[in-house]
Amino acid sequence: MDRSLINKTPDLSTLDNSLKERVLTGHNAVLMQVDYFRSNFGLAQSKWKSDGTRVTEVDETISKELFAYLQRFFPEDDFCSEESAETSTPHNLTGEFAWILDPVDGTNNYAVGVPECGISLGLLRNGVPVYGFIYDYGRDNLLQGGPSVGSVEGDRIVHVSEKLVNEKLTFCMHFPIPTADLDLLRGVLQEWRIRCPGSAAVGLANVATGRLDGCLEFRAKPWDCAAGYAICEGAGAKFHFVRDPAFPMKTFSPSMKPCPFRVGSDYFHKQVCLALGITEASA
Repeated sequence: MDRSLINKTPDLSTLDNSLKERVLTGHNAVLMQVDYFRSNFGLAQSKWKSDGTRVTEVDETISKELFAYLQRFFPEDDFCSEESAETSTPHNLTGEFAWILDPVDGTNNYAVGVPECGISLGLLRNGVPVYGFIYDYGRDNLLQGGPSVGSVEGDRIVHVSEKLVNEKLTFCMHFPIPTADLDLLRGVLQEWRIRCPGSAAVGLANVATGRLDGCLEFRAKPWDCAAGYAICEGAGAKFHFVRDPAFPMKTFSPSMKPCPFRVGSDYFHKQVCLALGITEASA
């Protein structure tokens, strides 16, 4: 690598061998793509997919090369990428472990030179995220972790904020959002502080590191949040889906529907539930 990237893993001594081996290999797999990601920032050629979203050659190359590396060691695992080939029916997940990748989270930002973007790789066990990696290009840091080992950014242990980070609730949310939800939130959106980085992974990274109170996302897909789910829980945040849960995930398709979620501090969840009319019993 042409620059030093601090990338210490949490203490993995409590993990069983099958999980520990995958964490260490996944760690290497992400690091191997960082130089390529950096060198093409703001330069990659774009095209547009059938759903109207942007994809670059970097998305496709990282997806192919990162998974090719992992498959050498874990051929029995399932591999799911936003850039996977479209199929007429969803792909059934049959292995104990599955990898879910967004090779460039924040592709629109990346393509035009806005630094809120990164690589997001999540590891599922029996359909549930157990570990995640987020390479945050803007901070040039690797954030990683999971609920059983904690989370680190670079070599620093991170934790969700236990008090408001600003004078008002401050969190990540991207627009547009469904009309019914907007109607419920309309009043509080005049008061709350909203951040729209253009990357769900960056938003989740900011929750895990205590820079935001939470994330409330209505447009995210499973590959946007799988890594952040594990990392945020490792940092002490609570992750909930607003409606139907995406995990445990049993099938995968790049045309999956959004999975609205909320993640953050206890205070964040309390305020969001009040606004959305979610009762504590169903939270």
